[in-house]
Amino acid sequence: MNARERILTTLEHEEPDKIPYHENLIQNPGLAKRLNLGKELNSNMDQYLAFMGRIKKVPNLINKLINKIVKRPGALSFVVKKVIRNYFDFYTYLGVDLGVFPIGPYSYFKYIPPNKLINEFGAIYELKTIGGTFGNYYIGGAIQSEEIYDKFPKLDSEQLLGLMMFKAIKKKVDKEQKIYVVPGIFNGLFDSISLALGIEYFSKVLIKNQSFLKKIISDREKFFLELIKKALDETNSEIFMIGDDLAYNSGPFISPRFFNKLFLPSYKRISKAVHKRGAKLIFHSDGDIRPLMTGIIECFDSIHPLQASANIDIFEFKEQYGDKICLEGNVPIEMLVHGKIKEIKEYVKKLIKICGPNGGYILSSGNSIVPEIPYINYYTMLSTFKKYRNYPIKVI
Repeated sequence: MNARERILTTLEHEEPDKIPYHENLIQNPGLAKRLNLGKELNSNMDQYLAFMGRIKKVPNLINKLINKIVKRPGALSFVVKKVIRNYFDFYTYLGVDLGVFPIGPYSYFKYIPPNKLINEFGAIYELKTIGGTFGNYYIGGAIQSEEIYDKFPKLDSEQLLGLMMFKAIKKKVDKEQKIYVVPGIFNGLFDSISLALGIEYFSKVLIKNQSFLKKIISDREKFFLELIKKALDETNSEIFMIGDDLAYNSGPFISPRFFNKLFLPSYKRISKAVHKRGAKLIFHSDGDIRPLMTGIIECFDSIHPLQASANIDIFEFKEQYGDKICLEGNVPIEMLVHGKIKEIKEYVKKLIKICGPNGGYILSSGNSIVPEIPYINYYTMLSTFKKYRNYPIKVI
């Protein structure tokens, strides 16, 4: 089987030739360097941003450039061909079967000097380097009133930079069939709204102004439906993934009653549209999602990553939900960072032995491969998995 066949067979709760591997994000530059597939980030992006932010006209020039790229995404064709292709080459080398490309929408960004960025939803991020990885880190929400929301640039389904990039990379990886790359959204209904409003204002609106919150949810649902339909129809993709962190380690961010009343109906309609096209829908959420599982099972075909540090016992999930939803997970990040080699080996073998039989299981880490994970620990996870992943399962 190739990667696509392996994933689709698993999502049908049947046994493929071997258990698939899905990693949502590998943000470990030291790993790429160790494998001679890349170099660690040596340039100090933090200093560059600080320098540019001090030059009077540079921020305006950057924002003008961003707007031009958003409206003319073809300008990024070089990035697609070089940088993003190298990214998935790295995944292929590691044996990842399922990769997800976030299609944005990337329809609006605003640079705020020296190192902040507002995204298309209204979430504010700080740009900085941590552990050799340059990235964006959430710090607050720009939408602090109904008036600001009404004036904020609307999401434009005709300016889909992310979808354009996905189409370009899909053509390349589909020919090789070594990795199955599917489109996805990494900020779903709850995430995109709560981050845009910020936790304090979102909480206030949730209790005192639900009519406004319902309006935002309705707007977001309509846009996501347009985006997902375009992605599936124009690329013939058979899977779509939605990332939407709904919980802390101790439980959901909001009560299940509020989630089921306000957000779940929209997800049911999105699910219906995806399944109408014969596609599968994968859901990602960190945290303890146990109180929300009934709604998640109604809408989605697979759940990732079943975070062990959030009181999720994947073995109990296999017994309770294994015939209802595909399970993806869940080698704990804490174990990969601090654990002993023997401990990692035994846990991976237990995952394969208990979760693997009868299909419906995809191995992944408990979130992503973070910079703090030592090379030897990640190698142990992969090598153990590759040794025992073949069907029929034979774990000693």
